Amino acid sequence: MSAAPAIEVTDDLAAVAGPLLIDAIARRVRDHGRCRLALSGGSTPAPTFAWLRDHLPAELYPGLQITWVDERLLPVDAGDWATTDWPADTNIRLALDHWLRGAPAPGAVIPMLSSGHPQPDADAFAARFAAELNGAVDVAVLGVGPDGHIASLFPQHPALGVRDAACVAVLDSPKPPPTRLTLTLPVLEAAPVTVLLARGADKADVLARAHAGDDTLPLGRLRPRGAVHWIIDPAAAAGLKPGATA
Repeated sequence: MSAAPAIEVTDDLAAVAGPLLIDAIARRVRDHGRCRLALSGGSTPAPTFAWLRDHLPAELYPGLQITWVDERLLPVDAGDWATTDWPADTNIRLALDHWLRGAPAPGAVIPMLSSGHPQPDADAFAARFAAELNGAVDVAVLGVGPDGHIASLFPQHPALGVRDAACVAVLDSPKPPPTRLTLTLPVLEAAPVTVLLARGADKADVLARAHAGDDTLPLGRLRPRGAVHWIIDPAAAAGLKPGATA
């Protein structure tokens, strides 16, 4: 059974999402010794990352294991995650610039790396994901596109239907760049906590449709088994029915 989202509408996404994420991370570290956190890209989570940089307690970092829900496969000569010159359009660069370079080192950082061979890249990440994170995440931070895509799972794309792999290569993304890696729906659905961040009137239609159960949209097809929080601004919430939000 999937969880219905708890929806909060606010102009300050970071001020709501930040404390929620700290609580989720702290609970997992306290109860399990670690929190496996998967981050999204795009511009929307940047203020929340900055909030975490300024407020996440230092004692939680040793138990924090960070990876990503998807990544854009751009040319990169990757060495150490903290010192690599990641391209500006990569999701890891967003987290580094707004959070990780100004914070204590997490217990682990597991980026999705590009060697120029997407399927072997997906296989290599899946192997590391299984070995270091036991093939699962505890907290997933998601965004949503105006077309309803989440991570790099796009409407009517074959990757959306993959159920037997943790990570797949997307070679023909309708949104540039065309080549990406993404976690699959089963991994995202298994997260005990999901936090979706959305801002802007161009998200209002897909949020309303997904909330109504439209499974032609990747967001509408997502069926998380854990707690789900939508933190959205008034413009993004405009299409939701009265009473849907907190």
